[in-house]
Amino acid sequence: MRQTVWPIIFLLLSSLHGYAQTHGSYSLDFKLSKKDFADSITIEYKNHLVYVPVKIGGQTYRFLFDTGASHAVVYDDMVFQGCSQVGSIASYDAVGKKDMVKILSMPPMTIGTLTLTGCQATLQHRPVKRPGVDGILGFDLVCKGLSVKIDTRQNLMIITDRKKFFADEKGYEMKYKMNFHVPYLTVTPFKGYQEQALFDTGSRRLYSMNKASFDKGEKACMAQNARQIEGRAEGRYSIGMTGAEPLGEVVFLCLDDLSLGGYSFGDLHTLTTQGGSHIGARLLEYGSVVMNPKSRCILFQPYNHATHTTVGNKQLEKAIVNEKGQPVVGLVWEKSEAYKAGLRQGDVILKANEQPIRSFDEYLTFRPLIGQVYTITVRDRRGFLKEVKMKW
Repeated sequence: MRQTVWPIIFLLLSSLHGYAQTHGSYSLDFKLSKKDFADSITIEYKNHLVYVPVKIGGQTYRFLFDTGASHAVVYDDMVFQGCSQVGSIASYDAVGKKDMVKILSMPPMTIGTLTLTGCQATLQHRPVKRPGVDGILGFDLVCKGLSVKIDTRQNLMIITDRKKFFADEKGYEMKYKMNFHVPYLTVTPFKGYQEQALFDTGSRRLYSMNKASFDKGEKACMAQNARQIEGRAEGRYSIGMTGAEPLGEVVFLCLDDLSLGGYSFGDLHTLTTQGGSHIGARLLEYGSVVMNPKSRCILFQPYNHATHTTVGNKQLEKAIVNEKGQPVVGLVWEKSEAYKAGLRQGDVILKANEQPIRSFDEYLTFRPLIGQVYTITVRDRRGFLKEVKMKW
């Protein structure tokens, strides 16, 4: 079976990570069609993201559920009939870049049997056009006062306005704090060191750590186990709505014990990023989550009914970013086969097995076979051509 294995890590678009964090005018004035209700909705959990069916104008669309987005989001290449501009707002993407974006009033949106009228959405541009996402539902759904449970094993989302609906459910309770209208959790990546991480179901990763936060906690990391640091490299891999993060040092980590709410994840490979720290949608692969706006609490209910799980994921070995429309190697781990084969940060990908790759869009349409050896032609930062023979 053919699969895409180029490891492009988008913490915003492909990962759709929290790119609608805003401050300025923020409204929860939209109306709900029902009161005293509990509604069960069949969702889709695919490629480590949660998708919800949303009806607009009698047609069903596929919306990403993104707790890292303060508002709903629509794209400038797919504005729904009935939208009207009501203002503008400052928006910060996953790599911390600021942009002024339009605020639209949406036509009625139906989720399950609940209709939202007058919901606001930010209008965003897709840095990479990829099919399958028609829009985004943001955390304003919870801020409105609705409790939400997500269970990816049953492909189920429960939405209710009943304050005590989930009162008898057990799990690991995590209080969250609001910042820019989105929720932040206290996490412990190293013994003796805590930080605030955005709870962001728009990110595909379980956990990523802000580089400045890592610098503050590095002594705690070293004191716990110096081998948690697997390597360092100059590079970038996060892509926001306004482009890739700045070039800087990336630290490759293998955490002994990431703790949140009393539950812990071991043998967790991750990296630092110039953007904010976040807990992403892969948390939902290990348990269901209940979001309760009244108590500002997220309840994690592990599927293994234990206090710990071993993740054992693979380290990211390479990442490709869009640089002026060209596919450029943004990051390479020095312990990876790609690095040993000669791939370096800054290389521009030109060919794969003599197949020309003339743009970043063409790179996205390339479909290598897992395990097959490819000869990649690149242009390095000095302008010289070279061939890198490697297995995908």
